Amino acid sequence: MSDETTTIEILKSDRDLLDELRRYPDEPYLAIIRRLLEEIEDPETLSPEVIAGIQASLDEIRRGGFVTHEALKRDLGIE
Repeated sequence: MSDETTTIEILKSDRDLLDELRRYPDEPYLAIIRRLLEEIEDPETLSPEVIAGIQASLDEIRRGGFVTHEALKRDLGIE
């Protein structure tokens, strides 16, 4: 693979989205695109803390520790 550069055409709305992804004001689009491509190739795995939190939430749901939308609307008088 060569390190040649090329020019691509993108919509202004897509460029605006890239601008929102900048980590600092002058971050080059190339850096943003490379970061996005790396995330696709190697998505972040969940940390042990996140997994434990998900498991705790599932356990709470199994114990009945949740409120349905219907019950919440009734309790708030939104029905």
